[in-house]
Amino acid sequence: MGITGAVAGCLGGGGGGDDEVHFITDYYNSSWESLWGDLESEFEDETDTAMNIEEGGMSGTQEGRLAQLIQSGNPPDANTSTFDQVADIWETGQLNTVNDVVSSIEEVNGQINTDAFLGEGDEIYQIPHGLYVSNFQYRADIYEQLGLEEPQTFQDVLDNARAIDEADDVDARGYGLAGMPTGKSQDEFLVLLASAGVPGIGLRWQDPDAREELEIHFPEEEVTTVLQYMKDLSQYSPDPTSIGWAESLSQWLQGQYAQCYHLNAWPVGLAAAQAEAQDSDALRGLAEATQVRAYPTWGEIDKDENWLSAPAPDGYHIFAGGTNSEGAKEWFEWLYADSMERTVQFYEADPGRFLPTYADVIGSDAFQNQDLFQAHPHLLEKLQYCQDEIWANHYGSVDEADISSPESLYMQRQWFYGEMVNRVVTDSMSVQEAYEWGYGQLEGAFADAQEQFG
Repeated sequence: MGITGAVAGCLGGGGGGDDEVHFITDYYNSSWESLWGDLESEFEDETDTAMNIEEGGMSGTQEGRLAQLIQSGNPPDANTSTFDQVADIWETGQLNTVNDVVSSIEEVNGQINTDAFLGEGDEIYQIPHGLYVSNFQYRADIYEQLGLEEPQTFQDVLDNARAIDEADDVDARGYGLAGMPTGKSQDEFLVLLASAGVPGIGLRWQDPDAREELEIHFPEEEVTTVLQYMKDLSQYSPDPTSIGWAESLSQWLQGQYAQCYHLNAWPVGLAAAQAEAQDSDALRGLAEATQVRAYPTWGEIDKDENWLSAPAPDGYHIFAGGTNSEGAKEWFEWLYADSMERTVQFYEADPGRFLPTYADVIGSDAFQNQDLFQAHPHLLEKLQYCQDEIWANHYGSVDEADISSPESLYMQRQWFYGEMVNRVVTDSMSVQEAYEWGYGQLEGAFADAQEQFG
């Protein structure tokens, strides 16, 4: 299985018959492809409901496909994404509630373990699958070779990037900075701002106690500091405009750089899976050397001032305008509410990418006894570290950072944050120009959010 097959693929596509379930997903690599194929056949045999599973691309890609289908009056029955990716669809009444499905799944896998925004009141609009915990990852073997210490601050990360990049006997670049104008660059920018003690998307409550109305808070000093830092890191990176989520995984496997921002233990899991698939000692060494730790700090700003509120939940949404939304509900209940063993298959297909969103999964025998964990026990250790240390101690420190609302969800999918990074690292704008441009975009988008969400 090659690198491309490990991070992308395609099944099905387009609309389909009125009776089939059209499902668009970015849970897709060669393992998912095989798993979806087997489950699809079994489900169709048992229920006589046909499935049409389409690979939709990662963050920044799938939105265009959804918009195309919705505008044509032919929305899918279901998709996978974080909830903010479908916020405007949800707000306009185009998603179905899924409380009944979630309740059935919780009976098998334990209660949902996140308070992240999945709807309003008692209504749930996402069938959660996993959580994304942001963190810093580095190559311990290269650190040891060069005598580098684990970074405590972002300046340490920059200093290590320079040392790695300038070392004559190291092939890897110092850092892999995402500079594509959507997806990963945006995510890293927002997390860096949160680490600077300000709201990443530039909004805060006017009154943190009442929590009734949001206002713009996008302070020039902190925002320009983050943009300048990302520009400084880009000196030690492969072409940032070549790096998004999928590319960051393939480039990590290729050993192109020694430090990066990522989620959970995703690079570790992919390296481990590829090591076993290819029987590669080099990839086994890479998986073992990839270390995961909590995001560094800005030095003078402690982790307790970090504005990270909650890990982003990713999962399934069912579209009210689909041709077979009831069939989609039946599909997801069949997938997750049958047994813990079946549920675990979905985390096994994408090892390290997700922390399970159901409380009983990660501690279950079925989860912990996966063959890949037996071959790579460090992968399980890193996932548990993400849950027990990073999520437990580096999120939710600032109460007013919880600005969960339709407006904030809408703002998270405005791509100008990533475009600011792209403009800075490509030198098409100075840091100050990018800040001023971004502030204007923020004002316009927030006005749209207020008008749309009332």
